[in-house]
Amino acid sequence: RFGFHRVPLTGGEAPGIVALAAGGVTVILVGADASPSVARYLAEHGGGVQHIAIEVLNAGYARACLDATEAPLLTDVVVDADGHEQFFAARDLASGVQLGFISRTGHRVGVGATNVLALFDTLTDR
Repeated sequence: RFGFHRVPLTGGEAPGIVALAAGGVTVILVGADASPSVARYLAEHGGGVQHIAIEVLNAGYARACLDATEAPLLTDVVVDADGHEQFFAARDLASGVQLGFISRTGHRVGVGATNVLALFDTLTDR
């Protein structure tokens, strides 16, 4: 109905992770069988929307600006093999949703399972 269709993950398919796209919107569905870190996160926080990613020109600069306002930040900037830089703000207590900020400074490739799982590893290590 809304035009979403399955799109391949960069680096190949991975168990428990599905990417859907419609126009400029991409939704990543991640289940507990994706990794032990995802399973722990879901066991602790339950299902639902985990984060909304906002594309910025420079993740380091965006993080520094938020840090200067004493915004609750959860991770440092994580850089993947394709040059995507991403970090997370703390979970909103009312909704449980986190804001993620991403800059695509390298190749403009789609979302890869490795990037998604590395961020869950970072989140569950805290």
